[in-house]
Amino acid sequence: MEKYHKTDICPIEKENERDENYKADNPQIDSSKTIHNYNFVIQRKSYTEFINDRIKSLNLNSKPRKDAVIMNSFVLGSDNEFFNSLRPWEKQDFFKDCYEFFAKRYGKENIISAIVHQDETTPHMHLNLVPITTDGRLCSKELFNKQRLRELQTDFYESVGKKYHLERGKEGSQAKHLSTAEFKAKKIIEQAEGIKEEVKEYADALKAAYNGEFPKNKNKLKEQVIALVAENKDLNRRLEISMKETLQYANENRDLRKDNERKTQGYRIAATLQKQNPREFDRIVYGKPIGGLMDKFFSSVLSMFTPEITKKSKRLKEIEEEIEDERDRQNRLNGNYYSK
Repeated sequence: MEKYHKTDICPIEKENERDENYKADNPQIDSSKTIHNYNFVIQRKSYTEFINDRIKSLNLNSKPRKDAVIMNSFVLGSDNEFFNSLRPWEKQDFFKDCYEFFAKRYGKENIISAIVHQDETTPHMHLNLVPITTDGRLCSKELFNKQRLRELQTDFYESVGKKYHLERGKEGSQAKHLSTAEFKAKKIIEQAEGIKEEVKEYADALKAAYNGEFPKNKNKLKEQVIALVAENKDLNRRLEISMKETLQYANENRDLRKDNERKTQGYRIAATLQKQNPREFDRIVYGKPIGGLMDKFFSSVLSMFTPEITKKSKRLKEIEEEIEDERDRQNRLNGNYYSK
C-alpha cells in the first residue's frame, strides 16, 4: 500500500492510465501490449479532479492540510505461475473480485481507478482510492494503520484469495512488505534472470550446432533450431539495414548527379549567353558587368557537388563490401552446418 500527497498524483495517473505512446522508464513495459490494459472504473475526470470533487462533497469545516494523504494505492496480483493456470476470462474475474472487495469495503464512490496492466511481465491491478472514513472524514492514518492493514489482509484472503487457492501471508510476520517501486524492481530482476538463463541455453545450443553436435533429445534439438533461426534472422536484419542504407546513398548519388548535370547544362547556356550577349548576361546575373569572374563563379559552384558525389560513392562501395562479407560468412556457416 502506498500513500500519496497532492503533488504525487499527476505522475501516478500518467503511469497508471498510459497508452501505447507513453514513454516509460520501466523496461518491463511492452507498449505493443498496452492496448490490452483495462479499467473497472469508467472515469471522465482526472485523478486530481475526482479527489477534489470528492473532498468538496464532504463539506468539511476546513481544507485538508497541504501534506495530507489524499490517495492510497494498492498493487493487487500474484505470480506468473498463478496467472498461467487461469484462462483469460478467469483472470478478469479475479481482478473483478479484487475491485469489488475494495469497493464494498471502502465505498465505490471513493474508488478513483482500478486499472489492470497486462503490458508488463506479470498482470496486476493498480487500485487507487480516496481515504474517506465511514463518518465522512479524510483520514488515511485511521483507515490504514497497522491493525487495519492486518485485518484487510485477512479479510481479502477470506473473500478473494481462498476462492482462487492462493496462500495467505503469514500473520504477524516481520517480513517487509514491498513498495510499488520495490515490487516492480523485483519483477525486473526476475525477468532479467530468466532471460539470462534462456540466452545461455540458446548460446550453448548454437555452439553445439556449429560443432556438428546434434542431440537426439527433441527439446535440445528444438533449442538448436530456434538458435540457428534467430541468428539467421539477425543476419537478415543487418543485411536489410545495409541494403536500405545502400539504396538511400544510391538515390542521393543519383539526385546529386542529376543536379550536377543541370548545373553543367546551365553553365553551357550561361556561357553561350555570355558569348553572344555579354552585357545582357551581366545585367541578368550580376546586375552590373563583372568581367572575368564568370569562370571562377561556375567553377566554385561545380566544386560544391563533385566532392559529395565522390564521398557518397566511396561509402556505397564500403557498404557493398560489408554485405558481401556477411554473405561469405553465412555461406561458410551453412557449409560447416551441412558438412558435419
